[in-house]
Amino acid sequence: MKTKLFSIFLTLLLVSVPYLPNTFAQYAAQTQFGLPEGAKARLGKGWIPGNFVYTSDSKRLVIATSNGIWICDAESGAELSLLTGHIREVTYVVFSPDGQILASAGADATVRLWDAATGAEIHKLGRHTRSVLSVAFSPDGQILASGGQDNTVRLWDVATGEHLHVLTGHTAPVSNVVFSPDGQTLVSWSAWGDETTVRVWDAGTGESKHILTGHTGRVTSVVFSPDGQTLATGGGYRDNTVRLWDVATGIHKQTLTGHRNSVQSVVFSPDGQILVSGGYDSTIRLWDAATGDPLHTFTGHTGSISSVVFSPDGLTLASAAADRTVRLWDVAAGRPKQTLTGHTESVRSVVFSPDGETLASGGRIAEIYLWAAATGDHKHTLTFIGHAYGVSGISFSPDGQTIATGGLDDIVHLWNAATGDHKRKLTGHQASIIDIAFSPDGRTLATGSGFYDKTVRLWNVATGDHKWTLAGHTNWINSVAFSPDGQTLASGSEDTTVRLWDVSSGTMKQMLSGHQAAVNDVVFSPDGQTLASGSEDATVRLWDVTTGNYKQTLTGHTNKVLSLSFSPDGSTLASGGWNEILLWDIATGAHKQTFALNRSTVKSLSFSSSGRILTSVSQDFGYTVHQWDIETETLKQDSSLYPESRSEVALSPDGLTLATGNVNGIVILWDLFSIDNADEDVNGDGVVNIQDLVLVASNLGTTGENAADVNGDGVVNIQDLVQIAGQLGAAAAVP
Repeated sequence: MKTKLFSIFLTLLLVSVPYLPNTFAQYAAQTQFGLPEGAKARLGKGWIPGNFVYTSDSKRLVIATSNGIWICDAESGAELSLLTGHIREVTYVVFSPDGQILASAGADATVRLWDAATGAEIHKLGRHTRSVLSVAFSPDGQILASGGQDNTVRLWDVATGEHLHVLTGHTAPVSNVVFSPDGQTLVSWSAWGDETTVRVWDAGTGESKHILTGHTGRVTSVVFSPDGQTLATGGGYRDNTVRLWDVATGIHKQTLTGHRNSVQSVVFSPDGQILVSGGYDSTIRLWDAATGDPLHTFTGHTGSISSVVFSPDGLTLASAAADRTVRLWDVAAGRPKQTLTGHTESVRSVVFSPDGETLASGGRIAEIYLWAAATGDHKHTLTFIGHAYGVSGISFSPDGQTIATGGLDDIVHLWNAATGDHKRKLTGHQASIIDIAFSPDGRTLATGSGFYDKTVRLWNVATGDHKWTLAGHTNWINSVAFSPDGQTLASGSEDTTVRLWDVSSGTMKQMLSGHQAAVNDVVFSPDGQTLASGSEDATVRLWDVTTGNYKQTLTGHTNKVLSLSFSPDGSTLASGGWNEILLWDIATGAHKQTFALNRSTVKSLSFSSSGRILTSVSQDFGYTVHQWDIETETLKQDSSLYPESRSEVALSPDGLTLATGNVNGIVILWDLFSIDNADEDVNGDGVVNIQDLVLVASNLGTTGENAADVNGDGVVNIQDLVQIAGQLGAAAAVP
């Protein structure tokens, strides 16, 4: 008998392995770089709000993204590491002249210095009060300049991190700063607002030397000549000129005209003899830098020119444009060499590697292309999938294998929850995605959108095809939910109504009115007969799904209701709001109990399969996961995940994974362990382990009341063993 029991025991162990919680090993390396403590994977690498630069040996590409600073192999495109520390997007990166220090500017109002060899943070410089937009090293690498959205320029001692000077006078955000080749002069300008001046400073003292006036539109680009004696500035809309200035005196030397719209980029050739300007008029103009005479006009682009740059040898000019192409030009011959195609969005930046062998080009959202500079052949594509500006909706598929995320960028992404791989992008909404829901069979996705759109869209999950657009709400959609049979969709809106839709035809069935403020969440009862809606008016309303009739109003919240969840048997409804979770008896409408929180909003609620444990996710300065024992009315465990402010959350169907979407467009997956295992913890030691399995195995066949009868069916049998095997390793806590 013992041999037989051991055989069953071993077999069940082997069978149960695939059903244990996901491990870190299954995720690709890029999904795990720079993760917060307790997280297991990241979905997406972020979008690209900043620039990208090569290391001095041309072997690595360093990219400023919404998720941190990605370091990639410049030959293969493989992700090597991620530098994290900025809690908002990284807006600019630059290496020190000796290549040993990397400086980064962030939307979190900080500048950070990193050891280029190890990736260790050296200094955090935090005197700016708003986003930092640009940083630059002096030629000797001893001083760092930073320009910010607080309209100031700041100078820092690189070795000590000491704040040296604050330079004031700008009336708009300082979009860029640049040192002269001799390091004695610093220039700053704003491409924001209505400021049209360029300011010239003494880099040593921080004193103002000159204010360059004359442009009639904002200044878009500024560059020193290689000898440092001349400054070229490009003027934006209403100006459309290039102006040349004497650096020593600040005297205006010459105005170059010809562009019919804004000048977007100016650059000198390495020998200083040619000045190039790229314009919004889709033309590139070459000028004699000494005389200002026009040399050539390059045409061919069909969109505005974002960037122009010379190859290190000065023989080739590369241009990036809104027409999704990069073009290479023969400078001496004054003619085009090659057109590089493949980008799926406007190309905003282009840069040559220091050795001149590779060209990198990229846009704002999704991709950087690497090209062989000599031939124009495409080498690799670095894909940076992630929502621009923030994640606003998350949902797991019923089987837990797919995660859908919606963003403030109007896009829906589908991800493989097991590997972190990107599966599909859904486009069509004209405003932010507020809420997402999968149908019970996982085949249809519903997405509700914000103001300017105000629609619900239904999608085929397998193909990504758009099925229906459900229109009728007069304000944005806060919540969408499928009925248990998948035939009806409910949507709750800022317009105070709930609408029921026929999923097969996309037609509206009923409009439910009665709330006095926005409807934040809707949820069906497990039998599909009742719909609950929670509102800003601090009430929960119950509706008959078949007739659309109002059934009951649940009052008791002291503030808005944000989240709802039915227990598996449908007898209890949990509603979460500000500082509290209330439980309701659905049969009578009576308030059963209240779980109090401290200064937080309840973003998500989920009952365990047995209905005994309620998991809540609340947001204050970060996210806290609470697990409440309904039977004993006690808090079993709480765990704060991390301190950064986030925008959206979702629990996986099994309650073992939490997905959090952040303001930088990234989704982080966290390991949670259900504490709904009091029955499986046969020996009561606080963890479901081998000892519990042995106790059940030794009592096989026993009838009557017995702790080993895990499922409570009156007999200890194979089902009890399977139930414990599925919970092996689960502890009575969120780790």
